[in-house]
Amino acid sequence: MTQQGAPRDAPAPMDRGAQNAGREPASEDPVDDVVPRVRTHRVGGYAVVELHGEIDIAGVGSVGPALDAATAGDRPAVIVDLRPTAFFDCSGLGLLCRAHRRVRERGGRMRLVCDDPLILRTLRAGRMLDVLEPVATLDEALGEEEGQVSGGA
Repeated sequence: MTQQGAPRDAPAPMDRGAQNAGREPASEDPVDDVVPRVRTHRVGGYAVVELHGEIDIAGVGSVGPALDAATAGDRPAVIVDLRPTAFFDCSGLGLLCRAHRRVRERGGRMRLVCDDPLILRTLRAGRMLDVLEPVATLDEALGEEEGQVSGGA
């Protein structure tokens, strides 16, 4: 049996199970495992959400739930730290917009820590630089709430 439109002598397509049956099992090498792209911890009254690695369409699924958890409840206080981020595209920008909107709707506060020129350029292109007002260090983000530091990036 051939696919419709395929030449008569073309091999018939195998179903997914048959295609994968001949392959060797996945290695135990940790490089093959899914790398966590988010780490959340508390500093003072803030939930600090560090985004690691590449925040792109493939990473949205692992980062989104952590940002949703950090921005849940009444008056969430969240710091999103992009310093461990190696790559950030419009998918990540969408996540930050959603987190910012959720925090604002719940009467909370959100700070962004970012010192990477390429990520800052992505924020500027998405017209979110002035909205999120990133700072370069975690100390700056924590200090702004106490009025110790003013201004953004």
